Amino acid sequence: MCEKCPIVGVRRFVHIGPDNYKRWVRELGRNVDGTLYESIAKNLMSDIGEGVWKVGDQLPAEQSLASRYNVSRFTIRSALDCLQAKGMISRKRRLGTTVLSDFPVETIVQEINSLSELFQYPEGTRLRVLKTSSFSADISVANFLGCAAGTRWTKIETIRQSHSKSPICLTEIYVPEAYREIKDHIGKSSKPAFKLLEDKYNIKAVEINAEILAGTISQLRADLLQVEDESATLILIRRYRDSAGNLLEVSTSEHPASRFTYSFSLSYRR
Repeated sequence: MCEKCPIVGVRRFVHIGPDNYKRWVRELGRNVDGTLYESIAKNLMSDIGEGVWKVGDQLPAEQSLASRYNVSRFTIRSALDCLQAKGMISRKRRLGTTVLSDFPVETIVQEINSLSELFQYPEGTRLRVLKTSSFSADISVANFLGCAAGTRWTKIETIRQSHSKSPICLTEIYVPEAYREIKDHIGKSSKPAFKLLEDKYNIKAVEINAEILAGTISQLRADLLQVEDESATLILIRRYRDSAGNLLEVSTSEHPASRFTYSFSLSYRR
């Protein structure tokens, strides 16, 4: 068996023995069609779902799992990759593998085919209000929102969930305090907050500015989204204005990078 040597361009050969060689050939053939590692992944998911390992528990080390299933660590890593992609485990160097969820967490792909779909989420998702507060914008907050310092705002903290209650993102919605009653309408339908504002207050958002940023998530927010602390996130900031340039709403949505994708498909006209 050949493996890469730390010296670039040099390879070294390792004697793996007849028994290991037979196992390696068997696994290579079965891993081509994915049956072996996928079968192990399903078995591990079943064990987690049945409580063999609970949320917060450490899974056995790769070598221990390899011995349990009589396969190589390469196959175990492929199986664990499947569980990690489903949001069920986290893996950290020197800290091992930790169970995050006892069921697979959905991956959301936001497909966008027109500008009208740019700020909408898939059907079947809903916002749930977690907390509401009012405040006067200081200089730093005013710079972020794009408003004058000292103006009054209402902050609505929400979580967006799929039809199966899997967390999709955490969204903070900021509206001028005059629109604070919109909090009572959020989550009652699939309409985005700015559409609810338009319906209730007879206003019209004609300009939408969006920023997409990369970030890392804090521990408290990670717990809400069922992801690992300090894991990568996709942050979308949106600002809505009317025809006079008045700010109607600002929202920030933080998505786990491993479970959310924006897919754009827009026509280019010459």
